[in-house]
Amino acid sequence: MKQKLTLITTALLSLTASVVLSATDNTKDPHPKTLRVISYNTWYVFNHKKETKAGKEWVNEQTPDIVALQELTGIKPELLQSFAESWGHKHSSLLKSSGFSVGLTSRYPIETIEKGRKDMHHGFLHARTGGIDIFVVHLSPFKHTVRQREANILLTRIKPLLEAKKKVIVLGDFNALSPADSSFLDKDKKALESSLASDAKHGHVQNLKDGKFEYGVMQTFLNSGLIDTAKGKLPLTLLDRISCPTGVFDDKKSAAKKGKRIDYILTGPQLHKKVSAMSIPRKDALNRISDHYPVIVDFND
Repeated sequence: MKQKLTLITTALLSLTASVVLSATDNTKDPHPKTLRVISYNTWYVFNHKKETKAGKEWVNEQTPDIVALQELTGIKPELLQSFAESWGHKHSSLLKSSGFSVGLTSRYPIETIEKGRKDMHHGFLHARTGGIDIFVVHLSPFKHTVRQREANILLTRIKPLLEAKKKVIVLGDFNALSPADSSFLDKDKKALESSLASDAKHGHVQNLKDGKFEYGVMQTFLNSGLIDTAKGKLPLTLLDRISCPTGVFDDKKSAAKKGKRIDYILTGPQLHKKVSAMSIPRKDALNRISDHYPVIVDFND
């Protein structure tokens, strides 16, 4: 009898543990049939670390599965890991601990493939998580020729994966304009004049090509077989596509009415067919957390 009671007790304890683990797993992944990916240029770690709390809270509220961050200036891996844990991720990977770094956090284990720095302005991080090859990028903000070189370097790694029909995401701050946005950008005379003045004033800046907006860098990525997740998801209007700047330079409350899209989430064909939603949120605290808006993409299972 005693042995029987022991067996029943053991079984009940095992069942209880199973239920608890199941509940914990559901808490960790509130949308198990959807993969949510966020890319966010944090502007010197959430507005020079003045908005770290707000930044972490906002990311946590989105319940992401994978988060790519840029402008993680001068932080250690331990700090990135603490950020990851604040939004429920156990895993993280940091490109470098000095300068303008990029990082990745994930609900799933991360295998770091490459921390690319040679011939790159800021560098890139190639990691594999959740069965996806992720490239977190932050291209040169100053010269389109440097961005083109960086794009070519990245594509030596990306093209073989696309050809092998692997799941690939390339995301981050590209500091480049998309040909998909040219229909309204080319009509924006004030924006062009501002860019002309910037190129003329700063000797190290050359973002225009032959006095016009340059779309070749992003076209290079698109020619490789990568697809912009905004395709078919965002209206072709300036206000719907601004990713930089935010309202941080104005009242820190209202969304910016002028700017450009330079932050992207690109995918290979295998993942692009699973894109269910894509957005560039621009409300509330996002106008003081950073000078960039985040990009969010949901993929159906």
